[in-house]
Amino acid sequence: MKKSEVMAQKSNNEFDFEKDLSINKYKLDEECLSHSNLYFRYAEACITAKGEVSKADDNLKLVMAEQNIAIRKSYTDSGIKFTEALIASELEKDVKVIEAKENLRNAQNIYARLQVAVSAMETRRSELDNLVKLYCAGYFSTPAVSNATKADVNEQTARTIRKNLNK
Repeated sequence: MKKSEVMAQKSNNEFDFEKDLSINKYKLDEECLSHSNLYFRYAEACITAKGEVSKADDNLKLVMAEQNIAIRKSYTDSGIKFTEALIASELEKDVKVIEAKENLRNAQNIYARLQVAVSAMETRRSELDNLVKLYCAGYFSTPAVSNATKADVNEQTARTIRKNLNK
């Protein structure tokens, strides 16, 4: 298994994006307390992924240089004249170069996903702030209804139901 595949598998197993981004509005205290740890995990993973992109890029450059030398040597040893365009096309179809490019693309993909996740965590923080403000303003509270008002509401509801049934 390639290193980038291991990294992708690790990031997928380590994080549950949908679960981590969800907010339970009935447990705002817990959500607020856990948010900084959650944000840190994603930010740390994003930094690690950026390092993996750099390593994959360095590896691609190394593989391309080694294969360039090997291709030139094989043409020189066989006495065949070559052009820079021929060397470039041979490099493009080389299996090691293709694999190194694929590893770089995978690392870039993981990094991009984690960047989006970090951005989503910032949005989550903003949502938490707004929900706390709504909570403090009493938005989530249920209206207090007196017994007399409850009876009126129940009678009105019953009349509406009877009216709809008699249609």
